[in-house]
Amino acid sequence: MTTEQIVIVILAVAAAALAVALIAVAARLARMKKQGRDYADSVRVIDGVRYSRDTAVTRDGEINVSYQKGDFILEQGKTYTAVRKGALMPGTYTLLASGDPTQTFKLRAGGYVRDYKHGDTLVLAEGDSVCAVSCNVILR
Repeated sequence: MTTEQIVIVILAVAAAALAVALIAVAARLARMKKQGRDYADSVRVIDGVRYSRDTAVTRDGEINVSYQKGDFILEQGKTYTAVRKGALMPGTYTLLASGDPTQTFKLRAGGYVRDYKHGDTLVLAEGDSVCAVSCNVILR
């Protein structure tokens, strides 16, 4: 083989590898785009609460709630205080159970532990503290 033939073979192999890589990237982008479209189509809103379209409650009893921009998550056992210009601001919030099999949960608000249901309303004034006792809770 001459030098020219060797260069042509090397260039052909490199071009074939580049073509395979481009096809793989295009397939991955198409799959990601399809998944994004499917996710947007799989959400339904009931009384201002976003649920996955599969079912509002799975067969295991868990609630499928998708997070929205502006949601605040109360971690179990951690106390938060409502402060202006803080992470948790004073206001009226809808309480949503986050992945808990039951639709009732306990919150410590105003120093007292009380049962709340999925979809109940909680009003926090400046300086009020709140703590999720039984599970993580979403404030919307």
